[in-house]
Amino acid sequence: MPSKNTVLTDNLQAALSHAKAGRPVFPCKPDKSPLVKWRERATTDEDQIKTWWRKWPDAMAGLPMGQATGLAVLDLDKRPDKDGAAALRDLGFDLDSMSPCIIDTPSGGQHIYFQWHEGLGNSAAGLPAGVDVRGEGGYVIASGSKNATGAYSGDLTPDLPQWPEALRPARSDAPEATSGECDGLPMHHVKEALMTLPNDGDAYSNRDDWLKIGAALHHETEGSNEGLDLFQEWSGQHPTYDEGETESVWQSFRRSDGPVRTFATIRAEAESHGWIDLSSLDDCLTADELAAIDALIGMPESPQSRLRFLSPSDCESMPARHYVVKGLLAEGDVGCIVGAPGAGKSLVAPFIGYAVAQGERVFGHRTRAGGVLYVAAEDSHGMRGRVKALKDAHGDANAFFLVDGVSDLLNSRVAGKPSPDLGDLQKAVQDRKPALVVVDTIAMAFPALEENDAKSMGQVVAAARSLTKWGAAVLLIHHDTKEGSGIARGHSILNGALDMSLHIKRDGGVVVGNLTKNRNGTTDQPLAFTVKTVTLGEDEDGDPITTAMCQEADAPENKAKRLTPSVAAALAVFNDLPKPVSDDAWRQAVIDSRTVSASEDADSRRKAYKRAVEDLTRKGLIVFADGHFTLAAGDCEDFTDDMVGAAQ
Repeated sequence: MPSKNTVLTDNLQAALSHAKAGRPVFPCKPDKSPLVKWRERATTDEDQIKTWWRKWPDAMAGLPMGQATGLAVLDLDKRPDKDGAAALRDLGFDLDSMSPCIIDTPSGGQHIYFQWHEGLGNSAAGLPAGVDVRGEGGYVIASGSKNATGAYSGDLTPDLPQWPEALRPARSDAPEATSGECDGLPMHHVKEALMTLPNDGDAYSNRDDWLKIGAALHHETEGSNEGLDLFQEWSGQHPTYDEGETESVWQSFRRSDGPVRTFATIRAEAESHGWIDLSSLDDCLTADELAAIDALIGMPESPQSRLRFLSPSDCESMPARHYVVKGLLAEGDVGCIVGAPGAGKSLVAPFIGYAVAQGERVFGHRTRAGGVLYVAAEDSHGMRGRVKALKDAHGDANAFFLVDGVSDLLNSRVAGKPSPDLGDLQKAVQDRKPALVVVDTIAMAFPALEENDAKSMGQVVAAARSLTKWGAAVLLIHHDTKEGSGIARGHSILNGALDMSLHIKRDGGVVVGNLTKNRNGTTDQPLAFTVKTVTLGEDEDGDPITTAMCQEADAPENKAKRLTPSVAAALAVFNDLPKPVSDDAWRQAVIDSRTVSASEDADSRRKAYKRAVEDLTRKGLIVFADGHFTLAAGDCEDFTDDMVGAAQ
């Protein structure tokens, strides 16, 4: 866990300085994206700020715009393809006289501060390229903050001027308004449709096309933060992606009596790309597999149809499912923790279960307090020691129960009857109605399982689903494939039926968990822990009795700025050119090389160059200054091994 001693970094000092002046702040990653839900959590509380910076000592301070601070910012970008400051000068503005508060940004841009006025949001409609507006619903990185590229230099002064009347965003160019009824689809179903749309090339590079998809998603998700996360994820595939711009556009969408832009827009586009609406079925299960699972569960045949036909009003009136671990597991879900032997599956699983039993946060996620049945089929004796260590470290948890005696949830000892262990466990779940049931592990709880056989693995799915009938979530512990793919070993019917799958893998001294499937939220939320050795006492010879325990840690930084093959090729061309490199020289070298794009059309190769330069600039690998490109500070060799397809 992070040290309790506050590390006074420049960024922390900047955050505390703004908070002392009455301006709420929140932590941001070095790439400027928020580390918390900033709209709800931005604060001036010194203790909370110090807590954040103990956890994220390298975080920069984010500063909300609009009503929270009374501030608005004219954000001037400086990039190879656009220069906001030059664009304003071309319009006749004297930047130095616009405001006494101008903050220089690490990328060479500027933040010009003004007083915020009612109704000023984030739309930059009608303004030149490179000129953005940060108002209500937006934020900027606060002055005094630093990242590896540089500092946000300057002081935020009082007595700021009003927003310039001549730079009010034009209302006529605002993103398309939406109205009408929502389809009310589950978020995972919306995501499946949206992610079918290819957004890594020219398909949605036109701004109008991008806005139409965003407006439809905003309408269907009612502008929720979950919808924003999905819009960011989809938009992030494109080489020109800008996180701040994407959020600004999202905030500018609004409902009105104007043109309708509903989920039908996404549906039609997705279906044209081969997507099929299977909202009533598990996405990876065939009808025969579903029927086989129903038979294994023991669902009686009935002459009456089991289909349910729900009107929009029915859907609206149905209560939402309660979460067990918010954003990961909900009641009725079946999840799985997957990893190689010794990775720590049986350490993190009881740690999560113990947090649920206590109603405490785990890896940053809220839990709904409830009973937990931990089926220790693999090592009941060893698990007792781990539970004792959890009690010593976190206090008692009267709702946590270790279930001993389960040895076979698969086979019956009497022909024609279900497994007695499964029957006993089902009865216990029905009587106790826990929030979570953990089965550790599939291999030991289902002995003689033929993992690659659809029917056999279907029995595992059926057994797990049968334990969810009374509202519990079920968490299975299983082994990874030999290749370490992160997918549960065995027939795909298991992975298809899962609502959540967490792959854990050792990364040096830290174990990192990455979600490979998640129907309750995004998969981009890694968790990490270290393995701590705990002494429980002494044996009869006076030697220490020890056990292992999971201890939360910060996820390692992604090494990370992975490059696509075309972007990697553009960087390789750059490295071969005499330094410094002009825009014209690099562009022509890329066009001539045909390694970035093999298109016969020179204009297509030129566009590929433009996308590659934007991606490298956005990732901070190259810098444009004084008319030339140079490598950013740091060793770009660090990224060579992570280039996608670099070895091709």
